[in-house]
Amino acid sequence: MSFTEGSTLYNLWLRPPVNVYIKVYVFNVTNPQEFLSGREKLRVQEIGPYFYREILENTNVTFNANNTVTYVPKRMVHAEPKMSLRNAHADRIIVPNVALLGMASMLHNSSVFLNFGLAALARYLDSQPLLNLTVHEYLWGYEDPLVRLASTVLPNWIPFSRLGLMDRMFDEGENVVTVALNSAQADETEVMERRRRVYSFDSYNGWTTLRQWTGGTHCSSLKGVSEGVLYPKPMTSNDTFLIYRKAFCRFLPVVFSRSGVTNEGFPAYWFNLPDNVFDSPDKNPDNACYCRPEVAPCLLSGLADITPCYYSIPVALSFPHFLKGDPRLLEKMDGLSPDPNKHETNIVIQPDLGLPMTVRLRMQLNLAVLNTRLNSRVAVFNNHTLPIFWLDWYFDMPDVVSRLMYLVLFVAPALQSAAIVLLALLGVAMLGLAACSCSKKNSAVASKILSKSQHLLEKNTGEQLLGRTQYRARVGCR
Repeated sequence: MSFTEGSTLYNLWLRPPVNVYIKVYVFNVTNPQEFLSGREKLRVQEIGPYFYREILENTNVTFNANNTVTYVPKRMVHAEPKMSLRNAHADRIIVPNVALLGMASMLHNSSVFLNFGLAALARYLDSQPLLNLTVHEYLWGYEDPLVRLASTVLPNWIPFSRLGLMDRMFDEGENVVTVALNSAQADETEVMERRRRVYSFDSYNGWTTLRQWTGGTHCSSLKGVSEGVLYPKPMTSNDTFLIYRKAFCRFLPVVFSRSGVTNEGFPAYWFNLPDNVFDSPDKNPDNACYCRPEVAPCLLSGLADITPCYYSIPVALSFPHFLKGDPRLLEKMDGLSPDPNKHETNIVIQPDLGLPMTVRLRMQLNLAVLNTRLNSRVAVFNNHTLPIFWLDWYFDMPDVVSRLMYLVLFVAPALQSAAIVLLALLGVAMLGLAACSCSKKNSAVASKILSKSQHLLEKNTGEQLLGRTQYRARVGCR
C-alpha cells in the first residue's frame, strides 16, 4: 500500500479508525499526618483505572514537491465513564501539591531571598503540601492560589489559572509537522537511507531539532524520529525506531524483541522500550545529553527529566511503579509493586505493511523534589520522587483494518499467484496450439509439394516415353 493522496493508507492515517484508550491510575497518599510529622515514610495506594479515549485527526494536509507531507495533528481526549471502574468526579484522593512542591524544588539553587519569599508566600496563602481533591479535579483542573497568582504576575511562564496534570500533559497546542515520504532513488545507499527515514520528521514547527535539549544532536535531532503512527516497510529484526510525542518531551527508542504470529494469524514483530531507556548517564551514556547538571543534579536511574517541557517544574518520566529503576526510588515509600507483565511497554507491528496492530504504552509521571531551602512546609519531601499517576495507552486493531490486512497479506498474493499460474498455463496452451497449427500447415504444404512433384515426374516420364516411340516410328519409315 502506497501513501498518496486518496489512497487507502492515506485515509487510514488521516482519521485512524482505531479506538485509542487511556487507562489512568492515580496514587493516593494514605498516611498524610504520619508522613508530614516524620513518624512514617510515605505510603501510597494506586487508585483506578479511569478510562479516557484519545481521538486523532490529521488536518491541513499538504503534499510538498520535495516528497514530504505537512499537516497539523489534533488530539482530543474524552472521558469514558461507562468503562471506568470508579467515578473520577466522586473519588477523593490526598495528593502532593505539585505547584508548591514544584516551585520550591525549582528554586533549590536560587538565592536565599527567592526561597524565603516563596516560603512566606506559601504561609500567607496557606498553601499545604498535600491536597484533598477529586480525581477529576487533580487530572483536569483545580483552583490553586499559587497558580492563580503566578498566571496573573507571570502569564508568559504560567499561561493557565487552573492546574490539571493531564490537562497540561495533553495540551500540546497546534503543531505544524512535516514528515518524509518514500521515493525511488538511483543509489542503493540512498534507498536504504530513505527507507529508514520514511514517515519520520522532516521538521517540527519549522525546526529540525528539539530546542529543549542542547547537550548533543543525539537528544535533539529529529532525523529518523517519527510519531509512531506509521512505520517504514518492509521491516527487519535489526530495525530500531525513535518515537516522539510532545507530552514525553524526549525521544523514546523502540527496539525489536521477537517475531511471531498474532491471534488473528498475521505475521508480526514485537517491539518494546529497552530496559536502560531511563538509566542515568553513568549507566547509559546515550542519556548524557538529557542531563543538565548546571541546572539540577542528574536523576536516579529509572527517571527521565522532562522539566523543560513543564514550565521548569521538576517533572520526571518513568515506567509505572518505578519498574527497572534504582532501588532507592522504592525504599523511600511503601505501596509500589513493579510488575513487568502490568507495567512494560510493547508494540506489535505488521512488518510487511508497517502498521501497528497492538500498542501498550505505559508511562508514569512523577514530581522530583530536590533539596529545597528555607521552607519548612516542604522540607519533609526533600529528595523524594513522588509518583503522581501512570497511564496505559492501548489499542487493538479494529475489524475493518484486520479485514483489509487479510486481503492485502493473504487474498491478494493468492490471487496474484493464481493469476500468474493461469497466465503461464494459458501461455503454454497457446504455444501448444500454435505448434499444432504450424505442424498441420506444414503437413499440408508438404503434401502439395509431394503431389506436384509426383505429377511432374509422371509428365516428364510420359513425354520421354512418347518421344522414344515417335523416334522409332520415324526411323522405321525411312
